[in-house]
Amino acid sequence: MRLLRTLVEGNRKLFWTFAVATLVLDQVTKLLLWHHPAEGRPNIVLIPHLLRIVSHPGNVRGVLGLGPASVLFYIVMAAVALAVVGVLFLTAESHKVIVHAALGLVTGAAVGNLVDRIAFGRVRDFIDLHWGEALHWHTFNVADAAICVGFALIIYDAFAGKGRRGKAPDSGPGPPQTP
Repeated sequence: MRLLRTLVEGNRKLFWTFAVATLVLDQVTKLLLWHHPAEGRPNIVLIPHLLRIVSHPGNVRGVLGLGPASVLFYIVMAAVALAVVGVLFLTAESHKVIVHAALGLVTGAAVGNLVDRIAFGRVRDFIDLHWGEALHWHTFNVADAAICVGFALIIYDAFAGKGRRGKAPDSGPGPPQTP
């Protein structure tokens, strides 16, 4: 019972909210928007020359198409990443709103892509960010975007926290008092 209380105390509820919301949004968008090129469905242009939903065979490799084409490798890597997030979740101060939200984003996204790896042997990608036809980012999905946002928030919190920790409290107007 004490462990359960610890898992949901303070801002740790944000972790669970962001994790579940990210997982659900990821899986629902993949279900509704992803399709294989062999299905012959047309691309959906959301913002001309910038953003569209495209046919994609899925990604059997890691981020940016790098890494081995091994389902087992990415399942193990996801398990390791989730274990690290679990440790961070349990050791983060409960008042850290940004950290708990960020860890929730990363967790929901990692589980979403893990579901794809187990069920399909690949991650279903469909979001195409581009500038005209000249510059293209690698096709990605909601989970990939959530992982990037989550890591960016963790890095932001780490650097913003350094600025707050090194400052002495302001004692108000007047000369500093010596002991």
